[in-house]
Amino acid sequence: MSDGIATTAVVWTSGPRAARGGWACVAVLSVGAFAIATGTFVIAGLLTGLAADLDVSVGAAGSVVSVFALTSAIAAPLLGALLAGRRPRAVLVGSLAVFGLFSAASAVAPSLAALLVTRIGAALAAAAYVPAAGAAAVAAVQAAHRGRALAVVLAGTSIAVIGGAPIAVLLAGAYSWRAAFALVAVLAVGTALALSWRAGWEPTGARARWGRLQSPALAGSLAVTLLVTAGSNALFTYLDVLLGATAPVALLIGAFGVGGLLGSWWGGAGADRWGTHRTVQAAAAALVAVVALVPVVASVVTAAALVVAWGAGAWGFVAATQHRLVGLGVGPPPVVLALNSSAVQLGFATGALLGGIVVDTVGAGRLWLLAAGCCTAGLALHTLLLRKGRT
Repeated sequence: MSDGIATTAVVWTSGPRAARGGWACVAVLSVGAFAIATGTFVIAGLLTGLAADLDVSVGAAGSVVSVFALTSAIAAPLLGALLAGRRPRAVLVGSLAVFGLFSAASAVAPSLAALLVTRIGAALAAAAYVPAAGAAAVAAVQAAHRGRALAVVLAGTSIAVIGGAPIAVLLAGAYSWRAAFALVAVLAVGTALALSWRAGWEPTGARARWGRLQSPALAGSLAVTLLVTAGSNALFTYLDVLLGATAPVALLIGAFGVGGLLGSWWGGAGADRWGTHRTVQAAAAALVAVVALVPVVASVVTAAALVVAWGAGAWGFVAATQHRLVGLGVGPPPVVLALNSSAVQLGFATGALLGGIVVDTVGAGRLWLLAAGCCTAGLALHTLLLRKGRT
């Protein structure tokens, strides 16, 4: 067994039978990503009302975000390995249904402690769904369209930033923060039903061989993801103090979502057409260039344009990286995509932590140096791995 570990797993491969499920399946998977991302990003707009209703400080309420992200980072690779041998439909439908149920439980949580428990449950479900959705999208289309399929699923997350989360926040303003969670629950359960009714798209189950998950190529790729994500999130977490005096934060978040929507498609289509290596390099290089321009932003227009370009680079990087990891052949797609999700979450946490240190010590004006340094390190590592034939 020098080339891998023999085990039983689902074969998540593209082919004629899988292609019959086609883009309709991919679209439904994207709606599921939209539901989960709406539930994830809406929290930032609920903290004040949530804190007042549960009689806790805003800082304490913010622990809801930290607990969700940490749980997702830890659970994604574990659940990816645990569920790799399960039928894809069961994983997708089950995780979405569970996410919806825990979101409904969040809507009626009587205390912060109860809310934290429900968010842990929702994070576990999200950690199972996101990688499985990417793998199912790959299996639903022809191999030449893998990048586009991944981009469509990722676009569901971008659209949640643009529209889903803001709509949920408006609903919370009109009624209560609990109404926002109720909306997320309806979206998740509705998508679970749509996936359960959709026939003819699921890959076949068979015996498969796992590649070497300890592969240097995989480890290097995950390190690149962590570095680039940390750089991007070091800026995004402190967007208010960084550019808030130049442009409304709500506008900037929307601009980032628009850039993400464009970047998701560009990254996926570019990976299909020009290859993953070039697309990843282009996206990382674009991020370095964009963050280097932060100090010269002087108007609402330039700030919005910069954030759109930033979002395009960041999300294009994610789409192309997912495509590359699936193509490494070092393990079942749900497992390697779960590991990538964990690297992304750890990058978020690292970027927020390092960014906070920079803001508190030398000021927000120096955040771009941290972001540029992380993204440059990621680009350099990717280039080095490519030259050594390890990516």
